Amino acid sequence: MKRFGVWQLFILVLSFIVVACGPNKQNEAQQENIEAVDPALTKLDELNRKILNEPQNGGLYHERAKLYLENEEFNQALSDIGNSLEIDSTFADYYVTLSDIYLGMGKLKNTVESLDKAIELDSRNTQAYLKMAEISIVIRDYKEALNFIDKALQIDELEAKGFMLRGIILLENGDTINGIRNFQKAIDVDQDYFDAHLQLGVLFANKKNKLAVDYLNNALNIDPSSSEASYYLAMFYQETEKYDKAIQLYNNILEIEPDFYFALYNIGYIHLVYLQEFDIAIDYFTKTISLNPQYAGAFYNRGYTFELIGELEKSKRDYKKALELSPNYEKAIEGLNRLDKFRTQ
Repeated sequence: MKRFGVWQLFILVLSFIVVACGPNKQNEAQQENIEAVDPALTKLDELNRKILNEPQNGGLYHERAKLYLENEEFNQALSDIGNSLEIDSTFADYYVTLSDIYLGMGKLKNTVESLDKAIELDSRNTQAYLKMAEISIVIRDYKEALNFIDKALQIDELEAKGFMLRGIILLENGDTINGIRNFQKAIDVDQDYFDAHLQLGVLFANKKNKLAVDYLNNALNIDPSSSEASYYLAMFYQETEKYDKAIQLYNNILEIEPDFYFALYNIGYIHLVYLQEFDIAIDYFTKTISLNPQYAGAFYNRGYTFELIGELEKSKRDYKKALELSPNYEKAIEGLNRLDKFRTQ
């Protein structure tokens, strides 16, 4: 899942038909379609032209570096931010972006050094403090993380990300109530803060609280392409027995991201456990396996479905495969034991 850990950008390619138009109009339509499909290309072309006209403008290289970074083209991003720093090595934001690039490249030491330099140049750079807080959270140094967050909020008391990060630390330390309060504070400051809406949606979904629907729908209003928000909302509907809504959302995810095998698996699970439509369940588990042949759970559930409809050899084969992938899979062991008892009766 893209954004399970790292946030994903999905681009929906829309097909179009050009009817009764001459060559010039067709070219215009094709150009419009290209821009609609990948606006990043248009932005990159625009920056390339500007840099040709202003080769000593460090801000332009910085913008292009951030664009490369968004597309995980780290070497190009590193080259461009290097150009920015050659032009002006005193601008703290350049070092903040450099830290993001190093982090994307897995160079944690360089990341921290870049942020230290940014803070040295600008002691009021809230983004540098917050990124240091994020790194401290990753290494579970929560005291240091809170110190960086406090510094950022002292500079800007309306820094929504500070409340978001503080909420994460509180959750990590078992204080759910105050964690929720901080996520809500982040939204009070920035109503379009996707991550805060998503986190609150997940928290309330875990409690089967209907507020989950509001927060997850808010997240989808902010980012309609988010498979993560759609997935958690579908899971909430699944757990609260609204199976039609859950299946519709899983299908919506698959329209955007056809390889999202968790959605296929969950549709299969609904048909197996709740709707008892076994042929459909088998079909979805098979599709899941085709996308992820290492998914032991899909083999187990397909095997269990085969067992329910009396196709015991197929069931046995799937249970064995599940155990091959996950040697301590208790349910698969139990399934094989059931089949053995059935044969000895």
